[in-house]
Amino acid sequence: MINIGKGIIAGLVAAAVVSATLFLGSLIGVLPAPDPVRVASGIMLSPPGLGWVVHFAVGTFLWGPVFAVVSPVLPSPFWFKGVTFGMLAWLLMLFVTWAADPIALPQPSLEPVLLHLLFGAVLGSLYGTLLDRRERQVPTRGATLTDR
Repeated sequence: MINIGKGIIAGLVAAAVVSATLFLGSLIGVLPAPDPVRVASGIMLSPPGLGWVVHFAVGTFLWGPVFAVVSPVLPSPFWFKGVTFGMLAWLLMLFVTWAADPIALPQPSLEPVLLHLLFGAVLGSLYGTLLDRRERQVPTRGATLTDR
């Protein structure tokens, strides 16, 4: 079953985990200094604080509900559904940033891929944990337009 509210909760937690990873990674020097939130702030021509707000809002109110809707069709278990979703989100992010600046080719880097996979793994695992047993069961037959 689809539970948008639980998708929002899972999206908020996953965004917080990725944000903490970004913050701590740049603090200890593991991640590059220009973190993705600052880069997004530069694209949006806004201060970094607004970039963090947008980062949390997208993870919570966009990706959380979208995951809740598409999770029934993704391969099981829930952590794998999340990793698959994270990879798709990374591909979309790559396309959107390229579309925003088509002259600059995307730079091959492992950090964004790993951060999106981390987001997806946390999102999927937590969403699966939040669902009760009845909600985890996928209907054996989907509804069609002819069903009344």
